[in-house]
This record gives sequence, C-alpha cells and structure tokens, in this order.
Amino acid sequence: MELKKYQQKTLDELQEYILEMRKYDTEKAAGFAFMIKTDKPYNWLPEIGNSPFVCIKVPTAGGKTLIAVYAVGLILKEFLSEKNDRGLVMWFVPSDAIKTQTINNLRNKNHPYREVLDKRFNNAVKVFDLSEAKSIKKDDLIDNLCIIISTLSAFRRTNKEWLKVYQDNGSLMEHFEGLNSDDFEFLDKDKSGEIKYSLSNVIKLHNPLVIADEGHRVQTPLSYEMLKDINPSFVLEFTATPKGQSNVLVNILARELKNEKMIKMPIYLANKMPWQETIYEGIEKRNNLEKITKKNKEVYIRPIMLIQAEQEKENRNKIYVEKIRQFLISEVKIPTEEIAVQTSKTKELPVLEILSNKSCPIRYIITVNALREGWDCPFAYILVSVSNLGARIAVEQTIGRIMRLPYAKEQNNAALNSAYIFASTRNFSQTSEMVIKGLQENGYEDVVPIKSGVSIIKNEFQKKVSDKNIIVPYTNIKEGSIFRKLDYAGDLIGNESVLETKNVDIDFQIIDDSQIIKIDIGQDDQLMRETVGKLGLIYHYKDFTKDDLLLWFQRKIQRSFISMEEMKNYLEKIIESLLGKYKLNQLSVHRYKIKEVIEKQINQIIDSVTTQKFNKLAEKGLIITKGEGFVFSDKIELLSLCSDNFKKHLYEKAGKMNKEELDLAYRIDGLSNIFWWFRNPENNGFHIQGWLKNKFYPDFIVKTKKSNYFILEYKGEHLMGSEETDYKKAIGKNWERLSNGKYCFELVDKKNIDKIIDKISKL
Repeated sequence: MELKKYQQKTLDELQEYILEMRKYDTEKAAGFAFMIKTDKPYNWLPEIGNSPFVCIKVPTAGGKTLIAVYAVGLILKEFLSEKNDRGLVMWFVPSDAIKTQTINNLRNKNHPYREVLDKRFNNAVKVFDLSEAKSIKKDDLIDNLCIIISTLSAFRRTNKEWLKVYQDNGSLMEHFEGLNSDDFEFLDKDKSGEIKYSLSNVIKLHNPLVIADEGHRVQTPLSYEMLKDINPSFVLEFTATPKGQSNVLVNILARELKNEKMIKMPIYLANKMPWQETIYEGIEKRNNLEKITKKNKEVYIRPIMLIQAEQEKENRNKIYVEKIRQFLISEVKIPTEEIAVQTSKTKELPVLEILSNKSCPIRYIITVNALREGWDCPFAYILVSVSNLGARIAVEQTIGRIMRLPYAKEQNNAALNSAYIFASTRNFSQTSEMVIKGLQENGYEDVVPIKSGVSIIKNEFQKKVSDKNIIVPYTNIKEGSIFRKLDYAGDLIGNESVLETKNVDIDFQIIDDSQIIKIDIGQDDQLMRETVGKLGLIYHYKDFTKDDLLLWFQRKIQRSFISMEEMKNYLEKIIESLLGKYKLNQLSVHRYKIKEVIEKQINQIIDSVTTQKFNKLAEKGLIITKGEGFVFSDKIELLSLCSDNFKKHLYEKAGKMNKEELDLAYRIDGLSNIFWWFRNPENNGFHIQGWLKNKFYPDFIVKTKKSNYFILEYKGEHLMGSEETDYKKAIGKNWERLSNGKYCFELVDKKNIDKIIDKISKL
C-alpha cells in the first residue's frame, strides 16, 4: 500500500530519531535524541529504564495501523538489528473489538497491513492472540517475527487474564532450557528460586518491541507496572490525544490528512427539534447524497446515516434504540433490511467487507456508543444525534466514524467530500462547540467554526509585501548555453562506476556485546534497569549459505544510481574478504551489523566521488548561481504555523519555529532597514544543493530595503561543530561566493547573533 506524504514523513522522522540515538551512550540516548529532534524535554519512564518511549500523534482516520506496521520493520532494522528480523512484538490495543479487527487484518495474507509485513520480513511473520501465545514455540521465535496482540487490561494484575500470563506453563519449558537461574535475575521465580515457565518470562526474555495503539491509555500506574513486567526494548505509542507523559515525536495535523484526501471536510452542522424532525433532516440529506452517487459510475458509494440514541434500554422518558427503529419503519417507511442496530447487546452489523459490498442494503445504523472505536466505514456520511446535548452522550466519541473519505480519493461532487451532523437542539453555537470538542478528542486540533459548520484552519497564506518577481538562485550548472539546477545523481555521479575499483576490506570486528537486563529498585525507590551480563541463549539463528547471505545483502543494500550487477560484484568481494577472517555462520549471525558497516563504507565512497566531481565542475566554472531559482509565489501553503504575528514577514503567517529561532525572527522583524523576511519551510522552500546528497534548506531569507539578501541558518549550541553543521556552513559560503556578492550566507548561533544582526542592520 502506497504511503501518504505525512505517513512517509512520520517514518522518516522516526528513523532520524533512531539514527540520532545511535550517536550517544545508551544511558541517555533516548532523551538526548528526542530533545535534539523536537526541542522539547523528554519524559523518562523509570519502569522501562533507558528504553525509548516515544509517541506518534495521529488523528482518527489517519491510518495509524499502516504507519505502525511500517514502523515495526524500521525499528527492527535501525534500532534492534541484533535480532536479525526475528523475535517478539507486543501489540497492545484498547478493546476487544479492535483486538479482533487487528488480529484479522494482520493474519489476512491479502490485507495491505500483512502484505507490508510479509514483504519486509520475507513472509516470516506469525500473529498470535494471547491464548495462542501461551503455547508459543521456541522455533516460532527463532524462525519468525512473532506479534502477540492483546488488550492492555489482560496484562494488568487486576485482570483474571493476568494469572494465565504469569503462571507456570509446562508447554513453554523449552524456552528456558539451559538457562542459569542466577544469570537471569530479572525473570520471575517460584518459591524454590527456579525460573517460572510463564508467558510473562518468555516475553521478558525477548525484550519485545511494544506497539501501543491508543497509547495514552498506557499512562496509568497499572499500565506502567505492566511495562516493567514485560521488559520492553522500545515503546512506540500511537494516539490521537497524547497525555502528559507522552514524548510526542511526530504530530500529524488534520490539514495534512485533508491535503492527502483522507478525510471528509468541512463538516456541516444543522439543528432541528424535535428529534423526529432531526432524523427527517438527516434522511433527506442522505437521499440527496445517494442521488449524487448514482450519477458516478466509476466508484460505488452508498451513503450511510448513523443515528445515536440516548440509551438502549426502553424508557418512556428517553429516546431509546427500539423507539428510533420503529419510527424509521412505521413513520418514515424505511425498509427493515436497510436498518441495522449495533449496541453492546444487539450486533446486527456485518463485517466491513460485506457492509461495503453493492449487495448490502444497509443505509441506517442505530447505535448508542458501540461505534466509538474499531469501526471504520467510509460510506458513513451523516451523524444524527437525538440525545440531550447537555449530557455527554457519545457524539464526541462517535464523530470519528464519519470522517473517512471513500477510497481516500476526492470525489467529483463537493457534497461527497463533506460530512454532516444533525443535532436535536436550537443552539447552533452549542452544537458547534460540541463538534469541535469531539474533533479535538479525535486529534483534530486545527479545526475552527465556519458559517455552517466546522473546517480545517486555513493553511494557505497570501503574500503581504508588495515585491514582485522575487527569485533566489539555486546552485546551478552550466551545460553549453543552458543554465539549470544541479542534479545530485545525474551531474555528480552520472554513469560513472562507483564501486568497481574500490577497497572491499571493511572495518568490522565481531564483538559479543549481547546483554541481559536486570530490573531492580535503585536510589530513591526508583525502578531501574542495568546491564548485568551476557544474553546467553535468548537469540538463536539459522545459518545462511553464502548465496543466501549475498542475496540478503543485495535486498538490503541498494542505490538507485548503482546497477544491480555492480552492487552484486562489490558485495561478493566483501563476503569473500570476510570469509578469510570469519566463519559463514558468524557472518550470518552478525549480518545486520555487517550491513551497517558496508553501507557506511559505500556512503563514504559515494561522498568522495561526488565531492571530487563537484570540485572539478567548480574549477571549470560550471557550478554557478545563474539560472534557475526559487520563485516566491503570491501565496504559500504552511502545515505547521507559528502563532506569533510579525510586521515584516513576506506572507501573512510564518512557519513554526523553536524558541531560539523565534528570538532571531523577532530581532530581524524589528530592524528598520528590513524590507521583508521569510521563514523558509523545509522540503518545499529554497534549498542549496552541495556535493552530498541531502538538500540544505536554510531557516531564513531576509531582504533589506537596499535589496541586499541574507540567507540565515540558526544552530543551537549543542549542534555547533557537528559534521552536519560544518557541511551546511561550507556549502552556504560556497553558494555565497558563487553569487558574486549579491547574497550573503550566515550561520547564526547564540555567540554571534548580535554581530550578525548588526551586519544586517547596516546593509
């Protein structure tokens, strides 16, 4: 399944976080990397020691499960490579309904989620529910990535399922054969001091990756205790509404979902009383939508209306489920087969595949709050609430059920790209507040009231400074009489053989650094984890043949500008060289570490090639700034906004900034000689291409009233002197020299900010 831009961005940011972690000692890596990536403090969980605990904030209908299955592969590759794509994932979900749905989807070989896992792990994936996991085999974990899906409650010591997880189980004995009890103090023991043959201990033994769906529910004392008990290596939380302890690494915004055609928006609101009229209004809108859908022969959509009753139990003073059903049948003459009731007691809804089929007649679903989570039908367009809005009946919780856009594709008629809510009240303001609150509880922070409902906060902003035809030049190349933007692969590599004559001796040594973890009470009664010895028999590997190993490296190490044949020949030579020092089974066991070393060496080779080529082109005068440039259009689209307003920003709004960047922005904005300045957005703003692959997007572009341009990059003190910062300064200054004095590049930090502000003020 193809990822949306925001989903790929999420995975990219997760990867960057992991790569940043790898720069630091294990003890503080998770916190340091998080602070560098987000400029926010990191909340440590003593229960999991130094293991990372980070959150992906994704609104309802954002496709969090798809992101999660990709994230599993990413974390196993980048952070848990010693597991060699094998081992254990604990996947926690908030309810039995979502557990069933998740298990079915991850087991279904034809479902996109399972296809992602099978492709990534070469079909070596097994999915278990908790009862099946109680008889999980040692070979299951040796040969596969094993995913155990459970509700959080099943692992809490107050739940009856807990006893089955933590009790002795003879069928699990093989997992503990050969283990010395003294070397595994962190495992639960019986009264005689022997290791228990429990599922809990099997899980602890394998330091699982934890995926927490609706992860904010993890943040209770009981759940923290559960995390301590399973000894996780990495906890990745997915939620629309993070709680205080969540370390939000990525925050996906509603406008990103709207831009990718994932959600219906705007949502139109209507008020009508009494409740019978509310339902009539909803039915009329549903019928109109169905007339529109019948004109479109390309896709099948059957608009569905959700009706929320006040309660299921019959009560003459309440608008209960059966009263609504009888009203639809007797008064409105809706055919019985078009109505389904879905409550805690009555479950008439078929599975989603059947509900979405053309042969299914259901057009009306009556519920109370049974559709709060785990049910997603893109055909649901209309939500009718007949309840008293003063009571917090589940409009807030159910609103997410009408958000998904069919086929994640914008329809030709705008009416089919919107959702509709009808409430039994005369107070539009009250209804609007209720809906906004409901959307916020589903992760839609950036919503605002509009005249007839609610919509996404505007993300297109007009240019507010009168300065036409602004162009800032890229790093260009002269090709005959043509001046065009420098292309990294095409111009700096081209058809050149990159690896053919290169050294195949890689800097690799086998060091047995596997470890076990002890959980104990430390100072201040805090639970701490510490390294206490060798891992022993926890991870087992089946040896590769030489051809298996070569094929594995070929799949894992690819570059678009290096042919498969050239890469294969290079990898073959490396394997031959390594076999002169190590046995084949050793290379098999350590293949992920070897892959990292090979990739690092290949990157260094490529960087050397592109640097030399860039310098040669520059010496010939072919690297220039004349030619293509970044054009400032009349309006700009911004996903992340700075809430502050500025007098001299080129557009109505500026993009998001951290505290130190904001301080620089205000100092620029306050200079009397500034014509305009611009917060340059990453990925779709002005960039400088150097001799290395990644483009550099400076933070600010400033134009003075004398038409002098300054390109500014701000770096926090912790990043000064880093290899990346030095590179950015080098290509920035190189770009400045190429511009022949027309543009000035400056790297700004706390120490030189006064000097640079003074320089700008005089030009």
